[in-house]
Amino acid sequence: MPVQFSYLADQPELVPQIIRWWHTVWTDRMGSDFSSLEQQLADSLSKTEFPIHIIASVDGEPVAVAALKRQELEELFPDKQYWLSSVSVDENWRGRQLGSRITARAIELAREKRLPHLYLQTQNLSGGLYTKLGWQPIEQLSVRGDPTLLMILTLSEAQ
Repeated sequence: MPVQFSYLADQPELVPQIIRWWHTVWTDRMGSDFSSLEQQLADSLSKTEFPIHIIASVDGEPVAVAALKRQELEELFPDKQYWLSSVSVDENWRGRQLGSRITARAIELAREKRLPHLYLQTQNLSGGLYTKLGWQPIEQLSVRGDPTLLMILTLSEAQ
């Protein structure tokens, strides 16, 4: 199945759809003010400055999203920069390795930007697909009351 990758910044009309995808997974963290959430995401769109949102599409249909961010969980990890975040696959497209493919594209973009590493957080304490893609666990902790695994992927030796 051929997958095309693009920037959300080039398709701002997809912002409401992306917010709906995220809301199905992270309802408790996002609240219900969709208008405000959409405006916040629309205001942050960029192809060069963090956060950078990547869209995966199949036959022109958006199916997955991921973001590269400079900072996440800053209150817990103020010294940890460069994160893979907000990975989500449309419910109708799950189980087709699209999460792995968009993660691989985000990693490729991070390497193009010469980032030394990426962090991520997952509630899958085994690491799930990220372990299969070479990410290493750092620590298990509680984030907003949820058990969470912090992981890292080293992209280059230069820190």
